[in-house]
Amino acid sequence: MSVIVHQRPLEATRTANKSCKWVAEAIVNGRTYIATSRMAPANEIARQLVADGVPDAPMQVYTAGLKGCLVRRSFHKAAGYTFKENAQTPVKRVRWEAPEDATQRYRAGQKQGVKAPAGTRVAPEQSAA
Repeated sequence: MSVIVHQRPLEATRTANKSCKWVAEAIVNGRTYIATSRMAPANEIARQLVADGVPDAPMQVYTAGLKGCLVRRSFHKAAGYTFKENAQTPVKRVRWEAPEDATQRYRAGQKQGVKAPAGTRVAPEQSAA
């Protein structure tokens, strides 16, 4: 069995500063899986399949308007990655991190610093000699 994913761009979501969102669809064991993402909707479908306990299989990703397909040998492996880019970095594959885990990691902790009593000098004064 091979998982077949079809993806297409949602042109209405394109802005001057961001690429458009993509929607991907797959039907596996009679159930339809749908994902929307700016970078990797097929990988999101792979995560949904893993969460539903679907046995690992190759995944073929067809993109509207392009000939051929992208073949992943394991959708379980594809579920562990996504793609990322910004103004300083070109598109690259990165490990996927659940959004709730990312917010935990980036939450601001207590501010660190020196808590000296008011009026305490930071550096000794230098005398003009």
